[in-house]
Amino acid sequence: MVTPSFLIRPAAVDDVDGLLALSGEAGTGMTTVPQTRDAMAARVEASVKAFAGTGPAGAKDVFFFVLDDGQGPAGMCCIFPNLGEDRPFYSYRLSHIAAQAPNLDLRASTDILQLVNDFHGYAEIGTLLVGKRARGQGAGRFLSLCRFMFMARARDRFGEHVMAEIRGWVDETGRSPFWEHIPAKFFHTSFEEADRASARDFQFISHLMPKFPIYVSLLQEEAQQAIGKPHDTSGHAMKMLAAEGFRYSRCVDIFDGGPSIECALDNVRTIAQSGYRTITINTSPDHIVGAEPFMVASHPDRPFVVAPGHGHPSGHTVVITPEAAERAGFSNGETVLTAPLKG
Repeated sequence: MVTPSFLIRPAAVDDVDGLLALSGEAGTGMTTVPQTRDAMAARVEASVKAFAGTGPAGAKDVFFFVLDDGQGPAGMCCIFPNLGEDRPFYSYRLSHIAAQAPNLDLRASTDILQLVNDFHGYAEIGTLLVGKRARGQGAGRFLSLCRFMFMARARDRFGEHVMAEIRGWVDETGRSPFWEHIPAKFFHTSFEEADRASARDFQFISHLMPKFPIYVSLLQEEAQQAIGKPHDTSGHAMKMLAAEGFRYSRCVDIFDGGPSIECALDNVRTIAQSGYRTITINTSPDHIVGAEPFMVASHPDRPFVVAPGHGHPSGHTVVITPEAAERAGFSNGETVLTAPLKG
């Protein structure tokens, strides 16, 4: 159950220091988490402008969300609404090829990795980070799915598809076999340095990465096994998104080989099951007997916030606590956008 004191809202300028402190918990591989004050401030500034905009999201827009537990930022996540518009978005596509020599009755097949821009125009969900003090309280799912509530509420600002890059597998020492056997051969730098460079400019990728397919069968076994394999800490997030309708695209991250998953936006479970209800503010347990956890988002004519609540799938109301209502600024009988927290 999500803690009633949790609230999700857009990042604000006053959050920069708190978000920067939180970013220290990200670890290697989360390339979209800003790691300097200037970078964090720039991300927040871009988000403030994006939330204030209307119509289809622009090339440099980003929607930055904060999980606020009453003490400041306790989690963060983002939507990058229009991949490839301001710079190429590269992936490796895993394809299968086969050949035969009929006269000798010989056949051969293998997989190849080809550099592609298949996600051009997609929205990407990323930067999902839950801080230590919010873990174990239902925050991860609540924070992740809030992005779909915003997409449902502002559907005209997004395209037809959404994707997510899942963090790739590393061993117990933090070593990435995929990185060592492919990108490192061309970049001649550390994973961390390439990570930082990619956050600033993707041009070096097109300049340095191989233009021809890479035959997977020529790679060492540990590199082959890492292709499309999620990080040990990312398995839960991948299963949660699979329950939302996401499927493996056979594309992987060019640095760590993590799987890229995708879904038609209107087929995302949270978006498909979202709808408008009225609020009932009540603390009585009788009001939530047999009810399910719900996400409760503000109406489009108000600034975006999401609070936890309870409801029945066939009902017309959603119940929230006085604490949640006060934090979100909701009133009894108000019309809100809701969706079940779980499918």
